[in-house]
Amino acid sequence: MGVRSKLLFNNTHMLSVADAIGAGDGVVDSKSLQDRLGLGQSAVQRILVALEGVGLMERLERQARTEPIRFQRVTHPFWDAARELAYA
Repeated sequence: MGVRSKLLFNNTHMLSVADAIGAGDGVVDSKSLQDRLGLGQSAVQRILVALEGVGLMERLERQARTEPIRFQRVTHPFWDAARELAYA
């Protein structure tokens, strides 16, 4: 998956992160993705910010400064396509 992800997105982890987001309930935070995928904070955070930048994720408001930054998945065909590409 890493090679395909690198060729498509110039990022080795984009497909695995997008697959995890697409498979979930739609709300994610960096820490939970790090733990689930065994990736570092900077890799996951960079992908979340990139997905937010292109309108595929929306940042949710935090109730407290100690609360993790959470993102909501935006409905888009990208998520199904990413899941298919991850396992092709």
